[in-house]
Amino acid sequence: MHKMKTRGPARRALLLLGLLLALAPGARAAEPLRLAMVGGIQMSGVGERLRMRLEAGTGVRLELVAVANKEAIVPRFARGEADLLLIHGGSETFALQARGLGGQMRVWGFNEHVLVGPAEDPAGVRGAADGAEAFRRIAAARAPFVAFRDAGSHEIVQRLWKRAGIRPEPDWVLLDRSERPQEILAQAAQQRAYVVVGGIPAAFGKLRGEGLEILLRGDRRMRRAYVALEPGPAHPASATAREDARRVVDYLVSAAGQADLAAADTEAGGPWIYGLAEAPPALSAGSGAASPASPRR
Repeated sequence: MHKMKTRGPARRALLLLGLLLALAPGARAAEPLRLAMVGGIQMSGVGERLRMRLEAGTGVRLELVAVANKEAIVPRFARGEADLLLIHGGSETFALQARGLGGQMRVWGFNEHVLVGPAEDPAGVRGAADGAEAFRRIAAARAPFVAFRDAGSHEIVQRLWKRAGIRPEPDWVLLDRSERPQEILAQAAQQRAYVVVGGIPAAFGKLRGEGLEILLRGDRRMRRAYVALEPGPAHPASATAREDARRVVDYLVSAAGQADLAAADTEAGGPWIYGLAEAPPALSAGSGAASPASPRR
């Protein structure tokens, strides 16, 4: 009889303990890690496939809260609306770190830029060994080239000009006069010019130009790093979110995470995003010649 009297209170105590544990701030089920990423990762089809694999590999539930250009997702991360940021490394990520909003930043993959030009290929760049050789042919033919004011394209072009030993001249290097980045191929088509653009938006129709083709791709020096930025000390992320962000990034750069990236890329019909094993050679992106146009930021 005595045992029957104590069973009820003991059971209620256990249920209460379980409820308190479920509602605790560190309970992962109650607090997904909020992820923001630049649009190209998702556009390629890799983003969602990679997200699911990261969840399976880490046990961290990932909520994709923003997919947009850097101008849109950087402020959201800064306001604390996202806990982990997948983006190109650059001045924006350095500024977040300087303000204490961004913490550890690690490279986890690379996208690729491609050389697009007229289908008739007046400079004969189709079949060139690499981007530097393609630019030597463009310069030798004085074929028109549009200096796209996109930050990534600007960085790649400067790198290739330096490697090729080219000094750009105004008789073949044309200013980017497009009002929006999406219009750059329309300008190149109108001027029958070559241009360097991101491979993902070019392949998925976000950049359109009549009579233009991708003439060169696959040069490792035409790749640009994606980084994962964790929350810094001034970021309002919770302790659980900080721990989970570190766990996800640790996994992403590990051998298992890189295998998941490769599998996600293959399923998406890649190559779209290259892993750490396919990084570009160490090479300064500085220019040995004056730039014809400042990068669009």
